[in-house]
Amino acid sequence: VDICLDPYSFGQANTLSFNSLLHKLIKYVPRGSTVVDLYSGAGVIGLAIAASRKCSRSVRCVEINKMSKLSFEKSASRLPPNLGCTITWHNTDASAEPIHWLEGSSVAIVDPPRKGLHPSVINALQRVALSERKAFKAKSSLTKVKDEKRPWILRAREPAVHVDSTIMEESSGIWPETLIYISCGWDSFKKDCKSLISNEAWHLENAHAFNFFPGTDSIEVLAIFRRDSGIAQKKTKTKTKTKAKAKAKTKAKKKKAKPSKV
Repeated sequence: VDICLDPYSFGQANTLSFNSLLHKLIKYVPRGSTVVDLYSGAGVIGLAIAASRKCSRSVRCVEINKMSKLSFEKSASRLPPNLGCTITWHNTDASAEPIHWLEGSSVAIVDPPRKGLHPSVINALQRVALSERKAFKAKSSLTKVKDEKRPWILRAREPAVHVDSTIMEESSGIWPETLIYISCGWDSFKKDCKSLISNEAWHLENAHAFNFFPGTDSIEVLAIFRRDSGIAQKKTKTKTKTKAKAKAKTKAKKKKAKPSKV
């Protein structure tokens, strides 16, 4: 993708290493995905995914810095035609309403600052990954539609930039199955990773390190998490089977130990 970055937009200094990360990242996006890119900056990652033609429906980029809008518009204007998906850029704080942005996406990408993910984003990802997420979705969606009246939140939901004429309908009931985490802060990543896998619904599938700053001890991490609500259930079943076998063995030993009557 031919990217434009104005002086007010964040961009990686080591473009070669960032290119390598992008190519690796795109391989983990399943074909036909709907994507949300939180902390998207000028939307470089989202635009690259759209250009790969892996998305069948939409790519939503969410960024708090309003100055990145111009860069996104210029870069988006250079995309090839007929990508087959809608690309939107939203100027808002992802931590203010994370559930709204996660809903409707099968892949979530997070590229937070060095301090890591905001607690509200981690909490939303944890709750989405729970096996009872359907009941949670129904409750949260109802609240979202009926009770949300804050004008700045409602404005943020509307795309500041809309590329392609495809009409985008809301995909209620779809939640991220894949979480792609790009980290520039190793300590904060370790903390966030521990939080994400704590409920055993997200699991870390792969991780790659990139040397964006040669000569320093800083590394950029690309981590792939998959949601598996069945993991906890499988573990419970395994424990139950193990206990049952142990009880059966104990009973068998007791029977053998009993003296036979003459």
